[in-house]
Amino acid sequence: MAREQPQRAAGGHTVEAILAATVLISFFDTFALLPVLPVYARFLGGEAWHIGVAVGIYSLAGLLMQVVGGYSADAFGRKGPLVLSLFGAAAALGLYGIAPSVEWLILLRAFHGATGAFFLPALFALVGEQAGERRAEALGRTGATIGLAAIVAPPAGGFVSRQWGAPWLFFGIAFVMAIMAVLVWRYVPETLQKLAEPSLRRLPEVVRVGPLRAAYVLTAAFTFCMGTLAYGFPLLVVERGYTTATAGVLLGWMALIAVPVMAFYRLGHPLGRALLGLGVMAGCMGALWWIRELWLLAAAMGVYGIGFGLLFPALHLVVFEHAPVGLRGSAFALLYLCYSGGLIAGSLTSGAIAGSVPPGLIAAALAGTAVCAVSLWSLRERIFRWAPLER
Repeated sequence: MAREQPQRAAGGHTVEAILAATVLISFFDTFALLPVLPVYARFLGGEAWHIGVAVGIYSLAGLLMQVVGGYSADAFGRKGPLVLSLFGAAAALGLYGIAPSVEWLILLRAFHGATGAFFLPALFALVGEQAGERRAEALGRTGATIGLAAIVAPPAGGFVSRQWGAPWLFFGIAFVMAIMAVLVWRYVPETLQKLAEPSLRRLPEVVRVGPLRAAYVLTAAFTFCMGTLAYGFPLLVVERGYTTATAGVLLGWMALIAVPVMAFYRLGHPLGRALLGLGVMAGCMGALWWIRELWLLAAAMGVYGIGFGLLFPALHLVVFEHAPVGLRGSAFALLYLCYSGGLIAGSLTSGAIAGSVPPGLIAAALAGTAVCAVSLWSLRERIFRWAPLER
């Protein structure tokens, strides 16, 4: 049976700082490439379909490899897959800058996405286990760090690319990620003993846990909203007479509001926080497509950010606390399968129904249904738990 190793008191702050920096640079990698990669693919001679494949194949490869990544975190420990992922991402990014053609860039993007599948399950399991009783705070800070990267990285990536060229952006991030891999390998302790039994045989244990199923349902509904927002919100803002730059500012404003909520809000049960957060997001999604004034759009996106801040770390805490210790990697891998699947479904559905039904209404209805279903399940569980055992 796998078990957590005791948390080491010595060097605890150093380990926390290394993990925080690892989260920041890893997600900086993801977000900094958003404004740069399509332009770079076109520079390499890519046509429109090449650019679409180059952007999307990263997520597709990560989706396909997610279960393998979760298995590796349970079968071989958290630290090894984390270090492997960082070195793999550093290698892929370094090769981006010398890719001879767009076809090579697509292959490197697939490799980059596959290495990312080893990163997230190992990271969240390790962060929670390393923090011990402070896991809610640690996972909240991790979510806030991701939000900070989402705010800072796109403009920073665009600036570096404009000033010195996209290859130097790739080389710079690759160098820092390689340094982080060495620091994690050298200073971060392993938090899980090696499993004797391959965890894929025990994967059904994860989906039999009620709170984990609830977290997966909420995650799929939440990311369906995010996929809908990513597709429809810029178009919505332009239709209202504003610009895509305005849409970018409003999305950044949403992330800015979410960061302090993720970093500091701890009140209430994590599943309750997740339900409240998704309920808030559903309300905003239902209202956005009917708002025309800019200040109301800003207000709605700010409230949406509060919902996001409540939901995101709470979902990870639910998974951490309810997954069996030896299956936490697999539990987080399934969480991110639902995450990616929701994003893809949200954007595809929005494109399919555009012009007939406001996409925000579909997303709001789906999220509201998920909130009601999980709330009823939770109420039923509480009633059965509290009911007196009478003959």
